[in-house]
Order: sequence, then C-alpha cells, then structure tokens
Amino acid sequence: MTSGSTTGLILASGSMTRRRLLAGTGLEFQVMPAAVDEAALKATALREGRSPAAIALTLAREKASIISQLMPDDLVLAADQILAVGDSLLDKPVGREGLKSHLALLGGRVHFLVNGVTLMRAGAVIWSYSDRCEMEMRPLSAHEQAVYVADAPDAVLSSVGGYRIEAEGIHLFQRMAGDWSSILGLPLLPVLVALRQAGIEWRGGGRETE
Repeated sequence: MTSGSTTGLILASGSMTRRRLLAGTGLEFQVMPAAVDEAALKATALREGRSPAAIALTLAREKASIISQLMPDDLVLAADQILAVGDSLLDKPVGREGLKSHLALLGGRVHFLVNGVTLMRAGAVIWSYSDRCEMEMRPLSAHEQAVYVADAPDAVLSSVGGYRIEAEGIHLFQRMAGDWSSILGLPLLPVLVALRQAGIEWRGGGRETE
C-alpha cells in the first residue's frame, strides 16, 4: 500500500521468486497464496483447445478470484507460468526421475515460458497481460544430465522446467529471449504500469508485510 492510499496490494502466489521480484520494487504488499487445482484446470483447458497463453491467464484469474472474494477492497495480483515445448505442456517434475525426464526432453531444444498475469478488485478483472519467452537449452550429455539430476537442490523440483534460471539452472542454457523478470515468472514493467494506473506506486520506503 502506498502513502496516502486506502487500497492494499495482495500477491496471490506462493512463489518465492515472484515474492522476491515484487519486494525488490519497494512496494508494500501482503502475500496470500491461493490454492487451486492447477492440474484439473489445465486438463479442462487442453480439452477445450485453449492456447498456452489462455491457460496461463485462466490459472492466474482463478487464483486472483479466490483471494479477491476474501479481500474485495484490495487489489489482488496473481500470475501463472506455462512451459510449452512442441505441442506439449510440462508440469513440475515429480522427483528426481521426473527431473531426468525433463532434461531429456528439453536438452538441445527450444521451449517457451508463457506468463499470464491478472489484477483484480472486488472479483472483477481490471487488467490482464500475457507474454512469451523463448528458451533454448543447450545439448546435454548423459553425464551432464546425471550430474544435474544428482546434485541440483530440491528447489528445482518446484520449477516447471526443473531449473532455477536465476541460480544453477543458468548453466543449462545457451540462449534466452525475453525480459528477465518475465522469465522468472512476473513481468515487472507491465505489472508496475498497471499498478500505477490502479493507484499503487512507489513513493519511497515500502516493504512487504506478512
């Protein structure tokens, strides 16, 4: 919440990366993760033939809606990121075997990180945004894959691609095209434009609140 404002800002996400990105802007906000059945929503959207961007936006809106109903006077920001490779969407790897499968599929190929972001007040969407980042993982030898699967921290299992691009995952890539904050899952520049238009802006100071 900014100085002189009566509207609070809530980040409806359990992602520590998104939390750190938003906190780095100096804005004051609360964190209220929204629990949604992402697998069921994705499955329904795929049956309906929706695009990765539409799926990401659907997930973001569902998260925002849950929190906005609880906190109708506040602005609720929610985001989701979809990994698309070929005609498939990847979910987070399940254990080390899942991580191994991810690397085998993504190594030497281009995939896309697709973001959907929503800002909501009183259950109504006041802004939505989507973008796409192109990621090219370098070819990985069997030895390199085995080392990564064995030694990467458990935190990589919470990433849809099985990598933390801001940490050890950077070693897996040879090319990326897209805004850095978008690659990490929260496109900050368009988000900040939307927040300013909604009356939330940095005026000095500011901190994350629990």
